[in-house]
Amino acid sequence: MGHDLQILPGTGNRGPHAKDRYFREIRNRYKFLLDLGGERVLLYKRKHTGTRCPNFDQVYKKDGNHETENPPICFGTGYRGGYFKPIEIVVSLISGGQEAAIIEEWGRRRVYTPRSWTLWEPTITNGDFLVKRNGQRLWVVNTYQRKWKHYITRVDLELVEVERNSPIYQIEI
Repeated sequence: MGHDLQILPGTGNRGPHAKDRYFREIRNRYKFLLDLGGERVLLYKRKHTGTRCPNFDQVYKKDGNHETENPPICFGTGYRGGYFKPIEIVVSLISGGQEAAIIEEWGRRRVYTPRSWTLWEPTITNGDFLVKRNGQRLWVVNTYQRKWKHYITRVDLELVEVERNSPIYQIEI
């Protein structure tokens, strides 16, 4: 009497590259979702290196008086030019966003905070901003990497509308 091993029905290839296949499939599905319902926007990446602005304050580590520059040359970043040339990306604005009116000493200010997500590249960091087709600008205030295992599959963005009097609106699109 020999003991034969029972061979169970296969559940697909679970070889060493199966994890990579699942990861690629997750990313492909996110790309598909953005192709169906995403919105094309321009991403302006903030400069973190380069030529310092002439008004940069070495003590406080901030751009001195960027509000009075006409035309603005640093846009509050501390570096000449402020931002790199735009990159067109696709984002999914999950909802219209939350709106609130905050009363300040000089009047009411509308706060618009849409939720959004996009693909894993290009890398988006706090301080970058997006420009929608209608010209509206949105600051990236937080990014959250969504992962499967240790692989990044998408990036959730927390956005806040840029105030209309900001020098950011003087950047040519």
